[in-house]
Amino acid sequence: MSDIIEKKITQTSVDEVNSSSSLEKGLAPQISVKDLSATEGNDPALSKKIFLINDALDEIGFTWYHAKLFGIAGFGYSVDSQMEMIQSAVKTYVNYQFGVQYPIHTEIFYAALIVGSIVFGFGSDIIGRKLCFNSSLLLSAVFGLFTGGTSSYAMYCIFLFLSTTCAGGNIATDVSVFLEYLPSKYHYLNTSMAAWWGVGQTIANLISWAFSSKFCSDPDNCTSKLNRGWRYCWYVNSAIVLVAGLIRLFVLKLDETPKFLISVGKDEEAYEAIMKISRKYNRPCSLTLEQLKECGDIKEEYYNYSKHGASISALWKVTKANIKILFSTKVVTRSTTLILLSWLFIGVAYSTFYNFLYIYISEHGGSTGSSIYITYRNSSIANFVGIFGPFLAGLLVMVPRLGRRGTMAVSAVASMAVLFGYTTVRTPAGDAGFSSATYFFINAYYACLYAYTPEVFPTRARTTGVGLALVACRVSGAFAPVIYWFGEESGSSVPIWVCGALIGCLAILAVLMPFEPSKQRSV
Repeated sequence: MSDIIEKKITQTSVDEVNSSSSLEKGLAPQISVKDLSATEGNDPALSKKIFLINDALDEIGFTWYHAKLFGIAGFGYSVDSQMEMIQSAVKTYVNYQFGVQYPIHTEIFYAALIVGSIVFGFGSDIIGRKLCFNSSLLLSAVFGLFTGGTSSYAMYCIFLFLSTTCAGGNIATDVSVFLEYLPSKYHYLNTSMAAWWGVGQTIANLISWAFSSKFCSDPDNCTSKLNRGWRYCWYVNSAIVLVAGLIRLFVLKLDETPKFLISVGKDEEAYEAIMKISRKYNRPCSLTLEQLKECGDIKEEYYNYSKHGASISALWKVTKANIKILFSTKVVTRSTTLILLSWLFIGVAYSTFYNFLYIYISEHGGSTGSSIYITYRNSSIANFVGIFGPFLAGLLVMVPRLGRRGTMAVSAVASMAVLFGYTTVRTPAGDAGFSSATYFFINAYYACLYAYTPEVFPTRARTTGVGLALVACRVSGAFAPVIYWFGEESGSSVPIWVCGALIGCLAILAVLMPFEPSKQRSV
């Protein structure tokens, strides 16, 4: 049996490498031309097992379980964007309510996103995907309901932080869970799943529009009785998230992903998770537990947190080991660095551009919204159109000459062109058109980047890598209000042009990325 496995998953003579010499040079042995095994560092046993798991998933194919997972995991995108839109829509009226001069809760919101990315992103590689996946939406919804009912600014900030922490960490797990169950033929769906981001933005926009008449218009006379709108926004949004969280628990009933189980040495449980899907949907699966066992033992390197005493020291060692995996070889280091730079650029550029955009238009004689109706109408149209950007990206990634990297490059250049064109807008109609085009192309880019990030990170440190990427995005995004404030004071329009150029630079970073998942299976 061992000989059969070796013949099945080793390269042809042209692609074969000597494993021992590769390890001495710090290079990953190329176990399979079909898999991105180079990302797994120097653990050939893990690469072989992942290869077998990928074969089993491909043999089973797409099932109703994957369809449910597309919707329920995809809603994590929706929640992430809903939280950002709701917080942004009500922040002015929260300031009126509590007499706040400087909106510190905006910075608290970004801090919570960063903490959530770390806690849930790193945690999913340590304790597993299942617990983080099932708990994040429920906790976010409960804390969100409390946020809407707070009677002081201090309590508002506390519950906003808790709710946003859970929502912000949720997306790092969702995208990884869906990828680790998905047959390679359908990996384009991991890109299209980002359409839920636009769904969330549209939902949040419609909620705030529905209760806009309940917002207080006079900051000097803004009692709770006259300013119920922001509370209703939190209640309705949190109720929607709560329903999604309950569906995860009682409808999907997610099992731990086979790839995570393999990466922590639990071959039996990984095998059973695969066979459970095979039996339930009556799909063939030729994988055997003996095949997994005969691949050998994977390198431990503190992969099992509880085995080392479940202490803070052990937690730190596991986390450090996972981060080390992301920089294990030269090619993996290059990949990780370019991904983090992409998230850093898009975080600061997109947030700052939109903060400055309307100031720039106003200073040049334009008017993009003469009433609440026009403002919300244009925003709803733009967010709805943005839903379809990821669908286009999902189609483009299947074009052989484009793939993931080409689609990101095209989307980034298109976004830059539209954003620069946006600066010429002087009317509400122009605002509606250009904002729709912006959301369409920027969501197409985001869709590719969100999908590409977990696809090229190694299994053992996948959500750690996604968490770090989100941290880079959110740390840079947190500087947007500061840049906005200084730019507004100085009257300079330089930031808007620099940020637009940074978005264009994303195309260069995409072309330089070393891996192309459309040509190989993710590990």
